Amino acid sequence: MIRVRRLIAGLAVCWLAGCATTSEEPVPRGGLDRVSPVRAAEINARLGVAYFERGQLELAMELLQTALSHDEQHVPAHVTLAMIHEQIGDERRARQHYRQAARLAPNDGGTLNSYAVFLCRNGEFDQAEDYFMRAVSDPFYGTPAVAWANAGACARRAGDPARASQYLRQAIELEPGFPDALYNLAEVYYQQGDAFRARAFLQRYEAVVEPEPGALLLGFQIESDLGNAGDARRYASRLEGGFPDSEQLRELRRQQGNND
Repeated sequence: MIRVRRLIAGLAVCWLAGCATTSEEPVPRGGLDRVSPVRAAEINARLGVAYFERGQLELAMELLQTALSHDEQHVPAHVTLAMIHEQIGDERRARQHYRQAARLAPNDGGTLNSYAVFLCRNGEFDQAEDYFMRAVSDPFYGTPAVAWANAGACARRAGDPARASQYLRQAIELEPGFPDALYNLAEVYYQQGDAFRARAFLQRYEAVVEPEPGALLLGFQIESDLGNAGDARRYASRLEGGFPDSEQLRELRRQQGNND
């Protein structure tokens, strides 16, 4: 993935964060046909997001489309529909909804970040960077560190480690314990041949979250390069014990075989 791990649904749009908890919101007597179109759109959108978060995509899509039938300018409904279409492989419709959301909310950091992530995943790096920078320029955006980290991960994918490092450090300046930014910085420095600095950021990453397979493989690689055979073996053991079927373990064994 654009190694913007977990950056996707939950972090992309701040509005979504509380939606699942409001799915039991009472509907006025007489049903949705008795409330205003804007209110009906809001109720359907919140229910749609709740179902999306539970993985019930078909029902979520139906409710979100109903929301847009009441209010075609409902930005969260457009963004969530974009995520659903992207998840089911319909890139054309995903792009339409992301673009419409960004047009309707041109200064909203969460909306712009979501669209930027989509663009980066599709290799449109320059345009993605523009939207990331617009996202972090929103003074009311509640999680700018997310957009900075995503911009850094995107720069890595685009083959620009210097810019990746710059953006990831911005994320860490805002949120020193942001796992994704710490992990991506560790990878950037390792790929640049700076194993000592890579280890420092990987250790900071491990201090805040339980390492995923990619981080354990990276730890093995760093310690191997630094000549710390014992620490490298410990990373390998953790990967073997915790993720025996992972692609990262297969890669570790391939690397071990090449070194024999």
